[in-house]
Amino acid sequence: MTEAPATELAAALRRTHDGAVTTETVVTQLRERGINTVIIGGADTHGIMRGKRVPVNRLAHLLEHGMPICDVFWAMHVDESDLVPRPSDHVGYFPTERNGYPDIFAVPDLCTVRPVPWHEATALMLCDFHGQDRSPIPISPRTVLRRVVERAREMGIEPLCGLEFEFYVLRETDESVLERRPAELEPLHARPSTYGVVMGSREEPLARVIRESALAFELPVEACNPETGPGQYEVTLHYEQALKAADDAFLFKTAVKELAAQQGLMATFMAKPRSDWAGNSCHVHLSLADEGRQPVFFDANAEHGISSVMRNFIGGMVSTANELTAIMAPTVNSYRRFTPYSWAATTATWGIDNRSTGLRAVCEREATRIEHRQAGGDVNPYLAAAAALAGGLHGVAQQIEPPQLTDADVYALPTGAVPALPKTLDEATERLAASQMAREWLGEDFVAHYVEMKRAECEVHRHAVTDWEVARYLEAL
Repeated sequence: MTEAPATELAAALRRTHDGAVTTETVVTQLRERGINTVIIGGADTHGIMRGKRVPVNRLAHLLEHGMPICDVFWAMHVDESDLVPRPSDHVGYFPTERNGYPDIFAVPDLCTVRPVPWHEATALMLCDFHGQDRSPIPISPRTVLRRVVERAREMGIEPLCGLEFEFYVLRETDESVLERRPAELEPLHARPSTYGVVMGSREEPLARVIRESALAFELPVEACNPETGPGQYEVTLHYEQALKAADDAFLFKTAVKELAAQQGLMATFMAKPRSDWAGNSCHVHLSLADEGRQPVFFDANAEHGISSVMRNFIGGMVSTANELTAIMAPTVNSYRRFTPYSWAATTATWGIDNRSTGLRAVCEREATRIEHRQAGGDVNPYLAAAAALAGGLHGVAQQIEPPQLTDADVYALPTGAVPALPKTLDEATERLAASQMAREWLGEDFVAHYVEMKRAECEVHRHAVTDWEVARYLEAL
């Protein structure tokens, strides 16, 4: 099974006990550090953490047997307003009322144990979800990414990722937003200031809390700055092995929301909270190393320093971008970002340091990498990494050559000059449903379940009456 590198606490436990970390040593060390509560949680399909808090004296039993948890959360809509029913012809894993939503098991990953600095006497462990037969749940996002990473390693490749997120901080609470229309949402500051140091200084009290808390939470924060929207931030996380990078990104999103709430504020990674604001992006940086951890994307003798492996990786990502869009843009709202000069990917294109293309190749010798620019802040980090890597590795396996690179402003090109990406969740979902590549790399069960979840989301949207419709038609008609 693929493991992420150990956290500092997990590594300390291994050093203390000569590499043999038992359940008893974990419990003892946590107690010695004053920990009396442990959060055990993992990502659902939407990227929301699901789990429980347990007393530390119950941890040894749960580490050995797993923590029982009802499997109903795999069928919940993102707002928990309803459950998605299992289709009668569905083949594969899908929670259903027909068998009473039985327990599955959250199996803690010892490598991920860490103190939670903003909660009293509390630690956290990420988990993997297993069925009653103790096999991994195939629709679990962390399991899906493990599948891709393990296949990469079978190819002699170590995938590396780094994610950077944008998010808004609002002067709202979970109660106040129930009374607000989108145009009434109040940002932390009224004016945007992209990379603005003065605005950054005004926002520093909160930014420092987020930055220092994240670092104490063992998350590799590299930089933080104001972004294009009012009250919008961008935070960059250092690249890691793919599973560790996705763990870090998932925990970072959860941490930001909790830390903002403790300040009486609300943080949102929603792709487009207001039509007059910039969207929230998630840029996924990707590279590959060989089994000796040497980078394989750079070739000093090749044009632009881009190796043949990187060319094939780009070729695979470009050729599969349409069929993987529903994963990178998982909500109806995701597609509100895809407008000209939003600097979000709207086309299946690539270029050298070109932020208008779908893929931006960053050619910096040993740091040569690809920036995938399609995903929004609403993306599930595990699935974003899995989909991007799957597309690229498919290209490496099939030796797919990329199209000609684009060195122009893609947004200014005539319609049809370059391949456009899906413009709605409906279209993207049906492309994913038809994708054999996605089923091969991400798993048949996962794709089938994910497609049904997104079809259900589209159906709910079709019946929704929006504020825009009321404002446009109510009085006039």
